[in-house]
Amino acid sequence: MTVTELTTVSPVHYLFEFEHQQSFDKEYCILTNISTNTERYDEFSLVDGVDVTFPYDGYYIYRIYQQTSSVNLDPELSDGLVEEGRAHVFETDSPSNEYNEQIIVNIYE
Repeated sequence: MTVTELTTVSPVHYLFEFEHQQSFDKEYCILTNISTNTERYDEFSLVDGVDVTFPYDGYYIYRIYQQTSSVNLDPELSDGLVEEGRAHVFETDSPSNEYNEQIIVNIYE
C-alpha cells in the first residue's frame, strides 16, 4: 500500500472499508500505519476478530480513507479516499486431531 504519498491531512488516521464482493456487506476499522519506511510502502496490521470481524471468507474491495478523527467510521465524513484495492480473506487450516498411536491386535487361535 502507498497511502502516505496521497495523504494531505495531519494528524492522520486511516479508515479502512472492506466490502465483500458477493454480499456487498461492509466492515470498517481504523488502523495505524506501522511502516518503518513510508517512502517505499505503508504497512498496517489487522487481526480478524479484534480490529474487524469478517463475516465471510472471500474477496473484498478495500478502500482506505484519510481523516483527522480517530473514531469516525463513516467514509462520508472522512477527508478523502487515498487508496482502493482487492483483498482475499480466508481461514488458515487448523491442525487436525489425528492420533498416531500404534494399534496392537492380538489374534488367538
